[in-house]
Amino acid sequence: MSNQGFNLLRKTCALALLAAPLSAFAAPDTGPISTFGLSGSYNKFKLEGGSESDTSHMPQAGLFYNFGNKMTAESGFIYQAGVEAKYGEKDDDKLKEGQADLDLGWRAALDARNFVDFTVGGGYAWTRYEPDTNDYDMELTAKGPFAKAALGYNHQFDDVTMRVELGARHTLDGRAKLDVDDLGSDTVDLKDRTNPYAEVNFLMNQKGTVPIMAGVYYTRTEYKLDGDSPVADNTKLKRDEYGVKVGIAF
Repeated sequence: MSNQGFNLLRKTCALALLAAPLSAFAAPDTGPISTFGLSGSYNKFKLEGGSESDTSHMPQAGLFYNFGNKMTAESGFIYQAGVEAKYGEKDDDKLKEGQADLDLGWRAALDARNFVDFTVGGGYAWTRYEPDTNDYDMELTAKGPFAKAALGYNHQFDDVTMRVELGARHTLDGRAKLDVDDLGSDTVDLKDRTNPYAEVNFLMNQKGTVPIMAGVYYTRTEYKLDGDSPVADNTKLKRDEYGVKVGIAF
């Protein structure tokens, strides 16, 4: 072999050895990840009872953790389990809540960068709202399981994955306890409601050592007492929540 041919072969082998680890590193990880982070939201409440109604606004902050492959898988079975806790206070209005849920679904690839999926799942939610009514102290505590279903779309950029999810949660056999000063307390069933939600999330720096998840979301929730109560006359609470989430994936 000539010196020129030998040099060409040597350079080719060197480039191949260099490119091999870089190619492996460039491929996004499709396995499950854990994400832990902070959330912040703006809430608008409208409480209706009898012939009166009250509207309030409240900021809220919280923590969340989830585990699954909903942001990373390219096709096939997908899943995600998560928990979150939030607290809000403005003037004398207070809001405390916690939620746990599980999503299961199937994803199909449209091409190398675009994927669609359908998920179903369920969970449990607990909420306590303490509005400042001026005339009396009130606590409305709602809790119960829910079922959920959603459509999702994932797009892979070079180092970022974007996910859009549109879905609904349907409350099942919820219970509400209403405490009103001087009138006592009563526990009644909540009417089953279907509440829509939407979210857009980004998993960034996927090729780096510390991937970051950031997103925005919106939920609409309505609570209505099912049946007559001695302390509540057709009480209904409507809530619109606009929020952001930022976390570290590992």
